[in-house]
Amino acid sequence: MDRIQPETAAVSGQIIAPQNAPKPKDPAAERVPFTALYRERIGAFAMYALAYLYIDKLLLIPRGDPHTPWWVAAFVVAFVALTEYLHRETPRSRESRVWLGCLLTVAAAIALGRCHAWYEQDAAWDVTSRVPLFLHIFAVWWALSRSGALLEGESGRLLPLDALDGFVVFPFRYFFLRLRTVGFALSRLRGAERREKPNVEAVLWSAVISAAALGLLAWATGLLMRADSGFAALLSRFVDLFRFEWSVDLSGLLSRFLLSLPVGAYLFGLLDGTLREDKSALRRRAENVAEQMQALRGVSERVWSVLLALFCALYALFFAVQGQYLFGAFTGAPAEGFSVAEYARQGFFELCKVMAVNFALLWLVTRSSKVDVRQQKAARALCLALLAESLLLSVVAFSKLYLYIDLFGFTPKRLQSTWLVCVLAFGCGCSIWSLMRSEKTFRVWMMFGAVTLSLLCLY
Repeated sequence: MDRIQPETAAVSGQIIAPQNAPKPKDPAAERVPFTALYRERIGAFAMYALAYLYIDKLLLIPRGDPHTPWWVAAFVVAFVALTEYLHRETPRSRESRVWLGCLLTVAAAIALGRCHAWYEQDAAWDVTSRVPLFLHIFAVWWALSRSGALLEGESGRLLPLDALDGFVVFPFRYFFLRLRTVGFALSRLRGAERREKPNVEAVLWSAVISAAALGLLAWATGLLMRADSGFAALLSRFVDLFRFEWSVDLSGLLSRFLLSLPVGAYLFGLLDGTLREDKSALRRRAENVAEQMQALRGVSERVWSVLLALFCALYALFFAVQGQYLFGAFTGAPAEGFSVAEYARQGFFELCKVMAVNFALLWLVTRSSKVDVRQQKAARALCLALLAESLLLSVVAFSKLYLYIDLFGFTPKRLQSTWLVCVLAFGCGCSIWSLMRSEKTFRVWMMFGAVTLSLLCLY
């Protein structure tokens, strides 16, 4: 006799499933219909005007247009207002206020005709200059901070991933969100029209009557103007107030509108996409990244101690050999064989690049060391020595720059170089504080650079 399987039984040629068998899933039942909040619908339509403003007044304009700075300020105000409207139920963080302050400071500097640190004072306004680049960075970072879409809830060690999310992932993941939101809004309007069932005949009859009454009003006005010349002159002056020349380039208008469509989709994808993102999922993603970075911790203390000692010895030898050359700016006398101009210019940016290399090395040490550097006396001491030498490099670079400014005068580019040295030196101080007190200081360094950069635009 054949053995009957417990899962099924044959009765009259039919297969009977067991009672506890899972029911087949209905794909249509699992699909959640798309919905959009009222403020999302308003924001989707408002983004068409905002994107057209960006294209028409900020991008496709003749160089030297005196009205462009004010259009930049108007765009920033509208962007901030729309972002606040979409995220009005999201609590504001302290950091978001800092980024908003940086954004508004740069916008105000542009509107007031400042920002001379980034272009010559007699140069025409150029929208492709670096100032709008700062504006874009501050705007995107403020939107991430305001919406709570930063991976850790605040700026920090996951800066590259947050930048990737803000500039690429969120805008393109929700690139067609505005189109779906507009479609949803129009479908709701059609549904409301079907529910209300307005009297079409009454609407048309009201329009006809209104047109007839306005025609009679125009006829009566013309008769009165012919009857009294004084009344005609008064009314003519009143009509002149509302008279304007109508000259529209339809082809240019259409091309600008078409160009604004992807820009609006990108911006709305950023603003509304961050609203729809699951913040708890972002935090879990940050935790996963932190766990994966833990797998990189496999380098022993001895290896890093030897490597750090080599770097420290290299810089110590450099200071010993080139001491007279490096510290000549403090005495006001350059090294022998160098003019003041050659001495001040030579090596400045190389010293800044060396400091950047030291920051990269420090990041590798802290992320790949098997044991936390703060718990290793030798490695910690060598890291502090490396940062102290970096601080000394920043002082030398600043002294060369100061000597150059003192002898040849001040220029905007030298102000930029001064800002760069100060930011690098502040980073060294933050890193030293982090190693000694075991506190996170990267966000402080990042915000220091942003705030000072925005204030620099006021020059």
